[in-house]
Amino acid sequence: MKRFFKFLFGLIALFFVISPVLAGEHKLSKEAENMLIDKLNNSSLVVYKDGNVQEFQQPGVEPILIYLEDKDFKGTQVFDRVVGRAAAFLYVYGNADYVYANTISKPAIEIFKKNNIKYEAKNIVDEIQNKDKTDLCPFEKLTKNVENPAQAYGLIYKKVHPDTAIVYFTPDITSDNLVRIYKTLGKDLKGNVAVKVHSGEPGGHNFLQPGFMKALVHYVNGTIVECNTAYEGRRNTTEEHKKAIAEHGFDKIAKVDIMDEEGQMELPVPNGKQIKVNYVGSHLKNYNSMLVLSHFKGHQMGGFGGALKNMSIGIASSYGKAYIHGAGIPENIWTCEQDKFLESMADADKSVMDYMNGNITFINVMSRMSIDCDCNNNPAEPEIADIGILASDDPVALDQACVDLVYSSKDPGKASLIKRMEEMHGIHTVEAAADLGVGVRKYKLIDIK
Repeated sequence: MKRFFKFLFGLIALFFVISPVLAGEHKLSKEAENMLIDKLNNSSLVVYKDGNVQEFQQPGVEPILIYLEDKDFKGTQVFDRVVGRAAAFLYVYGNADYVYANTISKPAIEIFKKNNIKYEAKNIVDEIQNKDKTDLCPFEKLTKNVENPAQAYGLIYKKVHPDTAIVYFTPDITSDNLVRIYKTLGKDLKGNVAVKVHSGEPGGHNFLQPGFMKALVHYVNGTIVECNTAYEGRRNTTEEHKKAIAEHGFDKIAKVDIMDEEGQMELPVPNGKQIKVNYVGSHLKNYNSMLVLSHFKGHQMGGFGGALKNMSIGIASSYGKAYIHGAGIPENIWTCEQDKFLESMADADKSVMDYMNGNITFINVMSRMSIDCDCNNNPAEPEIADIGILASDDPVALDQACVDLVYSSKDPGKASLIKRMEEMHGIHTVEAAADLGVGVRKYKLIDIK
């Protein structure tokens, strides 16, 4: 009983000490501050906001990640045992106003100063070291060359949750944000860079426009790549495809390569569910790395098209497209069992991922999301509002995140797109690709802000 009353009186005292703090001030009274600092003897992190005190006992940066799961640090006073570069980035991302640290590193101080975060500290050190004092803390190493708080958040979260993919997001669909989200990925695409896009069937108008992607293509010093189609239209021969590309203006922003202009090459799929070989444009061998830039929308055969479709059907040669559609029997291009076709796309994805050996990354743009593909020369008008730009090194997580955003949209126009995705069992491509190890379906969505 004595312990209970002691605890109760402590809370009452804390309330009366803290409550007079003026709104907008980041420093508590000295007595209140000392009471919260004392809590660091038993807690790794203490967060005060609006008269409430929340304590965490988990080590390192984990309590900061836990706090950021459903809220930010705006309007809080934070008390942390140790603040290094990694923790500082998390506080910047979480919009912290004030941070006290028992120990803070000089790089963390610079990050706080650069981002106008008020801080106090008992001890200042050059760097935060590991437990054995033999090297830098692993999280300090991880973020040593990072300047972007959102990128740092993604790297830290991935290290703590290695089974979870990181997907970056912005709701603002602009050319500048397309470059910005790519930079946030922190992916350094080297050598000859292929930028895989959908050139759009003439007559259609929903495909990503050259002007929109121009800055990004230039930033990576990339070559726009495509392959010919397997159906009648304006893109089924190299000659006609080049004309369509010129009409749409892609050749005005960068060099363009029809990768199967000189034939195809084979990529093995040893453990494929439906196909054991994938036929891709032979020019793929000319590229060291690839950016798969996809327009996420519906699809009359695949249910939806995103990163997985653009990497499978999109990189396949004209013959390879028919081969995938027919699950290894090109003559069955229009009659193949649906799930076999979807699994064949996943097989093709696996072959490309293996071939690129990590030198590949993905961006999906959720704009003008018709229920029809950009290969349709007379697509239905979009009914759902634009959602944003997403990027990830994991194409499975990326497409899964896009699907989830469609379902969670508050726009009633989503109904037609959801119907198209479900009637064609589109999610099965994601399921099959995950099963093949192309990526994972579990992800963390991080707004680049």
